[in-house]
Amino acid sequence: MIDIFLFEFILLWSYFFIVLKKFFTFKSNLLFTIFVSNISLFTFIFTIIMGLMNFDFLTVLASVVIVMISVNFLFRFIYIQYLKLSKKVSQLERIKPVIEYGIIIFVIYKIIF
Repeated sequence: MIDIFLFEFILLWSYFFIVLKKFFTFKSNLLFTIFVSNISLFTFIFTIIMGLMNFDFLTVLASVVIVMISVNFLFRFIYIQYLKLSKKVSQLERIKPVIEYGIIIFVIYKIIF
């Protein structure tokens, strides 16, 4: 049981830094963009490989999808809160993530079943 929690945590940790890379420009933080994000990418890939060796394919697929959606939702939520505070958000920006993730979930459902 601890293996799946450790697997989820490492996936979450590495994907968090992969997504965080989008917010840094290459010139502003050279050390972060070169080393931390590349190490996180390798960690994410090797964690998926380790998960495929220890767990079945659907568990790994579900874990990766859950981690990716949750991190993207987190960053999207923070971005929307920032836009609300700066009064730059429209109704379309509020509905767009729900529609995008709904389509992604529908496609994954059709692939699995």
